[in-house]
Amino acid sequence: MTLPTDHDTKRDSWEYFLLRAARSISLSEAQYEKIDDRYGVLEGILNASSNPILSNAHIFVQGSIGLRTTIKPLAGAPADLGTVDADAIVWLPNADGASAQDVLDEIYDRISEGTRVEAEVKLLRRGVRIIYADTNPGFHIDVTPARAVPGNTEADGQGKLEVPDRELMAWKASSPIPYMHWLDAATKKEITLESIAALSRKALVMDAATQAPLPEYEQYIDSDPLRAAIKLLKRHRDEWAVRSGDPKHRPISAVITTLATRAYEDVAADSHQRPRKPLEAILEIVGNMAKYIRYEDGQYQVCNPQDSGENFAEKWNRADEGSAYVQAFYQWHASATESMSIGLQEFPSAEAFNDAVKERFALGGTFVAAVNNEIPNDWTMPGRKAGHTRNIASMGAVFGSGASSGQSQEAAESLDRLG
Repeated sequence: MTLPTDHDTKRDSWEYFLLRAARSISLSEAQYEKIDDRYGVLEGILNASSNPILSNAHIFVQGSIGLRTTIKPLAGAPADLGTVDADAIVWLPNADGASAQDVLDEIYDRISEGTRVEAEVKLLRRGVRIIYADTNPGFHIDVTPARAVPGNTEADGQGKLEVPDRELMAWKASSPIPYMHWLDAATKKEITLESIAALSRKALVMDAATQAPLPEYEQYIDSDPLRAAIKLLKRHRDEWAVRSGDPKHRPISAVITTLATRAYEDVAADSHQRPRKPLEAILEIVGNMAKYIRYEDGQYQVCNPQDSGENFAEKWNRADEGSAYVQAFYQWHASATESMSIGLQEFPSAEAFNDAVKERFALGGTFVAAVNNEIPNDWTMPGRKAGHTRNIASMGAVFGSGASSGQSQEAAESLDRLG
């Protein structure tokens, strides 16, 4: 039997670290239940309307809550980076003859009158925002009205829709339910894996006005590898946006999710010919994301795969600031690609590695220590020199750093010879 080398166990420990991090940055059950409770109030608010535009409305979640990729906000972050974002669609079967402005006005009036939050309901380009500042962390629900496109006879928001645009005074394409179905289908395309350690395999599973309900919390928290990667990318994006000083132009979640899922599909298909280790698959997915950005006729496109009329990168094509969005994406992506592999690097000390993890993912030394305590004692710890295991670190704590360093090198040489 070939024993694993220190380099192998270092990759395994970093792989485990990333998957544990995805769970750590997910919402707690209490936070999720609070959003579910407030979300459930919307049905009653809309039912109180006498306007025929809102009659027989159907509410359902879209965005990160519907996709099960919502993450905890950054503590102390500015503006919307410091709150949880929940998105709801109000499908209006009786709005066919209404103008975009009429629908937006009616949604604003009804929710302003019906909601009991302290903060004023905020106007958005394609809907309104209800801000709940009485929770920690705070969160908001963005409510977007929608109607079926001509020819779509499906009920309850299925199929292709269109949403009102306050600036264009027109209707824009949007297909949230087909998009959610697409991502769900992608997660079922399993990546063929190389043989991996039992702990890594366990980590990969991740412990594996009518109104549609939110997904059950168990469905949300038991993230598959694709959703885990998306959560990590979004957390890195938020931290990067704060550090860059330009949160306005940060990549939106729909762009990140679409590009990561496109990359995942191709890695899954190719893995049948060339199996991947889980960490290799994650790094390949992140590294290849930019390949799926299209540039045609002077326009950037990251479209909804189920509706080419919905371009998530539309801001990139603005005459005044589009280049800022493009530049921000590529700068962020370069940083994300590097950050996803920092656990494979050699940091001079545990403190230096902890600082790097905090800077990129806003996870502190307590979390790093907890992960190190969960991996086997003889695995190289992430971010440390090959052979620097928890056993060696413990020996150093007892006998001094010199003993730890010498033993680490001796162990590394011994295992390399055996491997």
